[in-house]
Amino acid sequence: MDKLSFFKSYIAIIDQGNLKNAADYLNITPSAVSKHLSKLERYYAADLVIRDAKNIRITAEGKIFYKKCKSVLTSLIDAEEQFMNSSQQSNSTLRITLPQVLSQGKFMDMLNSFSHNYPHVKLDIIVSNKNLDLLLLDIDFAFRGGKLTDSQMRSVKLFQASTLLCAPPNYSQQVPPERLLALINEKLLIPSYVNLSTLRLYLQKIGINKELSQFSAIDDAFSYKNAVLSGMGIGIFLDVFVERELKQGLLWHILEPHDFGYKSINFNMIYHKNIKLAKAQQLFKNFVSKYFDKNKWSTSNEHQSNE
Repeated sequence: MDKLSFFKSYIAIIDQGNLKNAADYLNITPSAVSKHLSKLERYYAADLVIRDAKNIRITAEGKIFYKKCKSVLTSLIDAEEQFMNSSQQSNSTLRITLPQVLSQGKFMDMLNSFSHNYPHVKLDIIVSNKNLDLLLLDIDFAFRGGKLTDSQMRSVKLFQASTLLCAPPNYSQQVPPERLLALINEKLLIPSYVNLSTLRLYLQKIGINKELSQFSAIDDAFSYKNAVLSGMGIGIFLDVFVERELKQGLLWHILEPHDFGYKSINFNMIYHKNIKLAKAQQLFKNFVSKYFDKNKWSTSNEHQSNE
């Protein structure tokens, strides 16, 4: 028994004065309205109206029932309006995950811009270099570098980051190229959270044949950057992670004897392709895509042109 439909029919009968007017109001047939009324009276074992040739008069039981029906439908309408309003305002929380190298700089500026434009959407941000399970951890979006390997996910390319070899100011920029290569061989710090096999091949290509195990290594991006900033050694960074330090002169980009472009990484926005996006998710996805379409940037080119 579809009680809500029957309640609506009963309210329309009383408000409109007869079956025909109620049917016109509800855009259904008079026979359907009559059936709804009969089923209600049988279900509750009560006469809700008194019918005559032209009019319908409500009974005492019908008056009580009418008020109850009105109350139920009014509560339902209020609940629907609140839900629709909150949905239209995207009043919800999105869980996103991103690696350490994106947890500062222009990428965080983008998230700040989203929050400023859509304050009703709260962001729950998980910073992790691991490929977290989006379904298991109820994560809406992941931002990751490299190729997508999970067939259950969709990937939207946002930007490309380049690899830079950087030194702090206590390492002179005036040394000749051959001395600089020896300095790299001696003072390079290895970020052990990167693809070491690719790094090993590149070092061999530029003439550094020392085993990676002979270099000092650090497995945390921020600790690694702080170690290089403190003068501990020469570092390997993605341009998006050290853009501000380069502009402030806290690091300088080593271009000789080889431009250290051993790897470029495409960063993507990833989400589950078999789950329909809710309004807040669609809002976020569209904002991020448009933001990076509009704000194309390549920090490595900026650094080279400024040196």
